[in-house]
Amino acid sequence: MSLERRYATVQMKKRLHQAAFRQHVLRAYSQRCAVCRFPRPELLDAAHILPDRDERGRPEVSNGLSLCKLHHGAFDTDLLGIRPDGIIEIAPRLLAERDGPTLEYGLKGFAGQALSILPEAPAHRPRREYLEARYERFREAG
Repeated sequence: MSLERRYATVQMKKRLHQAAFRQHVLRAYSQRCAVCRFPRPELLDAAHILPDRDERGRPEVSNGLSLCKLHHGAFDTDLLGIRPDGIIEIAPRLLAERDGPTLEYGLKGFAGQALSILPEAPAHRPRREYLEARYERFREAG
């Protein structure tokens, strides 16, 4: 089956602050994933704890986590949650799945572990109330 190439012109809203937010968050986390310590900046994202669309979701380091692509995707889809005390939880529906090493070691293996790295500056660490709100969303997703 051959697919036809098709295009559309779209108008989009671009978050102009995102590049600076990423730079500050990754620097605060020493260019490592907060979950697994993965050290390649080109595969790290500055994940918002409270999303940009939330009025509390300001672009400040204390509302960000440096996460590798895998952990950012799991966090954004509520497969990985972070309790207000910094302990990582994995969604029960994911814990019940059986698959290969990425699932077993890359996700499920971090269940019950504390975040592996936090910013040195207390003002840059995740704000507890942000983590509480985000963790509640994770729990509701089940």
